[in-house]
Amino acid sequence: METISDRFSITERDIESYRQTGFVLLKRFFSEDMVLYLRDKVRAELSTPTDSYQKGFSRLGYDLCSGDAVIYELLRDRRFRAAMSALTGHRLFFTQGVGFELKRNLSKGFEWHIESQSFGFHRTEDYACTIWAPLHPIDTKGQRGGMRYVPKDIISGEYMYSHVDPAVFRCMQERIDAGGVAFEDYVALRDGPLNSSGMNNLLEFFAVEDDYELGDILLMDKYVIHRSVLLGDGPLESRDAFSLRFICETSRYDRARAHMIEIPRNYFRYPGPTRFHLDVCQNDGDRIVDSPFFQDREQRRIGV
Repeated sequence: METISDRFSITERDIESYRQTGFVLLKRFFSEDMVLYLRDKVRAELSTPTDSYQKGFSRLGYDLCSGDAVIYELLRDRRFRAAMSALTGHRLFFTQGVGFELKRNLSKGFEWHIESQSFGFHRTEDYACTIWAPLHPIDTKGQRGGMRYVPKDIISGEYMYSHVDPAVFRCMQERIDAGGVAFEDYVALRDGPLNSSGMNNLLEFFAVEDDYELGDILLMDKYVIHRSVLLGDGPLESRDAFSLRFICETSRYDRARAHMIEIPRNYFRYPGPTRFHLDVCQNDGDRIVDSPFFQDREQRRIGV
């Protein structure tokens, strides 16, 4: 299968924009066959959320397409490798595929957030990025259903990884130890720092929301604060999207960060959507790409 569209190319302006803002919309990136393949895979593998914090989606799934031959074909493609190297400047390693479904006028997705789950296993300073591919067209003046994202040179989410998230989970644990915490209070702790009135106004003022044709993708680094956009009235009953997560090959395991994600799940007794962050490494500071977890390590590497 041809994974990358023969019409795709990047420019110096794309590279400059990505390095400055943390994101770039890449037009005609995936081939039509690749979009249709991903749509079928996502629809087959998504399920109803078990994690109470992720109920904003009608269906979702983590660890999608592990061992998938077409994904590995994409990762081997010279044009893909050249583009990712030029844009990010890092030697990348594919970790997870994640899928999301929004139902028309029903699913709100996530409010303003960072990727506490998908990148909650390595250190704050370690580089990571996401390819987000909507599998249906997105019209910002019509049904919408895409994403909004804020340039990191205006407001960066780095402080969320370095200070806010650790403080939230520490507060959670200490309140549990002192007698308990209501689920509503936990959600307020998780969502409040980025979704309070003043911060929400700031993020909305500077946010970007783009139209997408089939094959277009968003490349976004982990410091970009973003949120889902409701799928409104229109012809689509649902909107699917697929994300590929990448880390820099030098990334080190942050065991404390990985395990703090489980504090509310253990306390409220609901399963998380994945055990990847727990199983990928055992020892703090281990280089993630060297983990025995990756039997297909060489197929996941995105060399320069």
